[in-house]
Amino acid sequence: MALCKRLIARLDVKGSRLIKGVRFEGVRVLGDPSEAALRYAQAGADELLYVDAVASLFGRNSLSDLLRKTCIEVFIPITAAGGVRSVEDAAALLSAGADKVAVNTAALERPELITELAEAFGRQCVVASIQARRIASGSWEAMKEAGRERTGRDVCEWIKCLEELGAGEILLTSVDQDGTCSGPDHHLINVASSITSVPLVVGGGFSDFDQIQSALMQKNVSAVSLGASLHSNRLNLASVKKKIEKYSPIIPFRSISSAPTSLASDDSPLCGVKDSSLSDCRIGVINYGMGNQQSLINALETLGAEVLLTDKPSILASCDLLTLPGVGAFPKGMDSLRLRGLDVWLRNEWVALGKPLLGICLGMQMLFESSSEFKRTLGLGFVRGHVKSLPSIDLYGLPLVLPHMGWNRLINGSAHLGDGSFDHINQYFVHTFAAVDVDPSVIMFYARYGHRDFVAAVRYGSVVGFQFHPERSGSAGLRLLSSACSEMIFSFDSPNS
Repeated sequence: MALCKRLIARLDVKGSRLIKGVRFEGVRVLGDPSEAALRYAQAGADELLYVDAVASLFGRNSLSDLLRKTCIEVFIPITAAGGVRSVEDAAALLSAGADKVAVNTAALERPELITELAEAFGRQCVVASIQARRIASGSWEAMKEAGRERTGRDVCEWIKCLEELGAGEILLTSVDQDGTCSGPDHHLINVASSITSVPLVVGGGFSDFDQIQSALMQKNVSAVSLGASLHSNRLNLASVKKKIEKYSPIIPFRSISSAPTSLASDDSPLCGVKDSSLSDCRIGVINYGMGNQQSLINALETLGAEVLLTDKPSILASCDLLTLPGVGAFPKGMDSLRLRGLDVWLRNEWVALGKPLLGICLGMQMLFESSSEFKRTLGLGFVRGHVKSLPSIDLYGLPLVLPHMGWNRLINGSAHLGDGSFDHINQYFVHTFAAVDVDPSVIMFYARYGHRDFVAAVRYGSVVGFQFHPERSGSAGLRLLSSACSEMIFSFDSPNS
């Protein structure tokens, strides 16, 4: 099983309107961005990319309200771009519902920002956006200020620099081809793919199946970003996926069910669907200042739960189940828990009493004994094992693209849920580190990357951890989240527990 390639719907935003230009100029207003986001999610987009097209010009990002609105109905990953100039700017977007943040102008003006963001949120959260303009045959310059201003930086050298600084993904857009629907700059894509070691997202000019297929055949190209071709109905996401599945089966894709978007359909995105599977349940989301709490809150509320976001033990104690979400780096996450006294409280007043705790992504990693991310840091120690970087080469000695970013399939472990109906569903991962030295008897799910299995989920006593993001994994993720929470709450309430 290979990590799925992705089709990303790009939505450029000015104020509250969806816009699109040609070569970043002459923009046209196209409608409501949240309506377009819902439409593309229903059609099979694997991710959304929101770009505040004027943020760098005015020194601010206005996407927070749009992110909150979109995340109420759409449960696939979202990257937010434009006007991110500080760790605080990024934190605001993540707390509003973004899963990753993309930076262009501010990184060109102050490259160390990339390192600051990676240290705060983990490199998997940091997308380096590059707007490339051709200046000669085989040579491109990185542009800033929405493609308007020259920087003198060579794109290839800038890619290498960004990776060294800590960027976890490269978003490469051809200024020359953007919005033209006349085809991508294949030479640029080929050159960039040959030098990148992190996931590469390419965009600009894509308008037909053959162009997309050609780009995705490049080993290091993880995704294609589509904007004008979607807005003009030149391309339909579901049709592209079906055609690639038929003609290019070696390109792995997250399949999209033809069933209605409900909790019963496996891999379709859940959009605008309400459920009552967790009704009468009070679930606490531990607020320790790390990441995308709003996405999880929306998912749990969609499943019918009453959700409380707080760092106050007195309030958390009233909940049936606690969740520990997180997008970020392990040392900062543990420091944030300790600063609030939540590590001791969780250990002595919650888990010691057998009460249910669910960790997601960074939240799962902190359940283990330690991590080697940046430096050796002790974790909560609820589950035996340690957190280390995924291998940088596959089983056959070939280099692997890291972070492990995108949709991957789950494989049942010894501690899997129920009847095994979640085996081989696609879930969304975005990480470089994973747990090792874990007792196989507590592993719920594995996933496979580079022909190697890694731990994707664990269950030990009242503690469950998901390395993936079920709240960002469409209806299959919501169904899994519902099942896990229900079982944990029932097991604690049961007189036999």
